[in-house]
Amino acid sequence: MSQMKDFAFQGKIYLGDNENGKPRNLKWVGDQSSLNFALAVEKEERKENFSGTKATSVINIQSKAVNPELVLRYLTPDNILLGVHGKLNKVASGTVTAESFPSNIVVDELVKLDKGSISNLVLTDSTAATPKTLVDGTDYEIESVFSGLIKIKNVAAPLIQPFKAAYSHGGMTNVSMLTAAPPIRYLYMEAINTVDGRRALVHLYKVQFDPMGQLNLTSQTLSEFTLSGATLLDSVNALNDSMGGFGRIEWLDDPV
Repeated sequence: MSQMKDFAFQGKIYLGDNENGKPRNLKWVGDQSSLNFALAVEKEERKENFSGTKATSVINIQSKAVNPELVLRYLTPDNILLGVHGKLNKVASGTVTAESFPSNIVVDELVKLDKGSISNLVLTDSTAATPKTLVDGTDYEIESVFSGLIKIKNVAAPLIQPFKAAYSHGGMTNVSMLTAAPPIRYLYMEAINTVDGRRALVHLYKVQFDPMGQLNLTSQTLSEFTLSGATLLDSVNALNDSMGGFGRIEWLDDPV
């Protein structure tokens, strides 16, 4: 077996659930810029008072930590969910009837419909007996079918507010922000040393991600976002010294 020396790693990174210390439901996160982690300890040091040099006489390790940082290039609902600590909800396409607008709209005001990717829009007013239908291009215009933004151009009598909307809409995936506990994931990477083609397998058993520090929503260049956090102690694997409580790296031998 030849050991790798010089190294420059690439490889697929997967996140999944930790089930009794083992990975479950792993999903590839897509392309990424980097994965790194730092090992740290908190320690108490005592300086002696007998030699005249004030040297360290004892070090007491108080805690140990493995802190990963993962920079992702794929902005998927599953990936962004890790950084916003939210919940994912899929909304099917459908129709809306009688969605009411505010009752004091003025000319040129933009109204945001509850849903996006709209079609077959019909606006009516609140005339009691027979509601009047607003005319596209005269009484209103669609600012954006994707957002469901409507610009009102006429509110004069005989039109009576509030106006109401009926329309069809497309499906969507909704990700709320800061509505869930910090996510904990089993992180697994099959690392490829691009120098010699050898493989190493990286395991971090229970990574708890912090909220993302920044997400660039506008940019002149290709964007990415950073997930960082801490690795919690896995009580199952901690019982085995060859596994460790935080993670491990496996260097693969050549195939037999």
